[in-house]
Amino acid sequence: MKQYLWTLDGGRLHYQSTYKESKINWLFLPGGPGLGSEALADLTQLLKDKIPGVIWHFDLPNDGSNILENKPISNWRSALIQAITALENVVLVAHSTPGMYAQTMPELEKLLYGIVLIGSAPDASWQNRFEEYCEKNKDPVITEAEKEYIENPNNENLRKLLIAAARNCFVTEESIKAGKALFMRIPVNHNASEQAAKHFDSEKYQATWIPQTINTLITTGSIDPITPLKLFQNEKYKRKNILLREISEAGHYPWFENPNEVVQAFQEYVRKFRTQLP
Repeated sequence: MKQYLWTLDGGRLHYQSTYKESKINWLFLPGGPGLGSEALADLTQLLKDKIPGVIWHFDLPNDGSNILENKPISNWRSALIQAITALENVVLVAHSTPGMYAQTMPELEKLLYGIVLIGSAPDASWQNRFEEYCEKNKDPVITEAEKEYIENPNNENLRKLLIAAARNCFVTEESIKAGKALFMRIPVNHNASEQAAKHFDSEKYQATWIPQTINTLITTGSIDPITPLKLFQNEKYKRKNILLREISEAGHYPWFENPNEVVQAFQEYVRKFRTQLP
């Protein structure tokens, strides 16, 4: 039986698992945007008996399969705050673009117990880097899928684009195959994708918050062409509370290629809590 909780603004919490006696609540927010939280199922399944606490998937209003009347995704900020404040000791785990959402919310400093950013970026510079990568690695299949989606944006064409572009997110032939299978089966939502792209796929995006005191893990694969870890490797992020970890031989979904190092990174992060662990 699925166990759901909804926030007032339509965010959906989906209980996944509990491990050990701990009051930590891990809130996993999927990438995209436009991807359902099912996109993180392999990661949360991997971690369910490796990190203490309760694991939740979180879908923003009218994103993924969380389709609700009169609950627009434009309410994502309040929906996220409502979910965080409904639980105690929340560690937000945000993959890709939602990691950028979080970095524009300085109020999270006082609301979160911790934060994990996977495959995210602190500013819009990731776009030029990725465009250069795509220019050097032109793929007619991706080009055709992009053309179809631009001419007729809908869920089916978004899914086709994701499948075509799987090589940009996954590294090995085995993980590319698994990535395509993932994109074939999870809910996708082109309306959510387009609305968020106006703000976070534009040159205007700039993080307005660097975690000052809360324990933070920033990670991605060493072969991630979209949001490499070097985007964060500067003086601003050299803080005692921030742990930077690159997952070797992995891409934008690093748990597909190197699950062991992903687990190690999370467990190292948990050890940072030391005696603070509730």
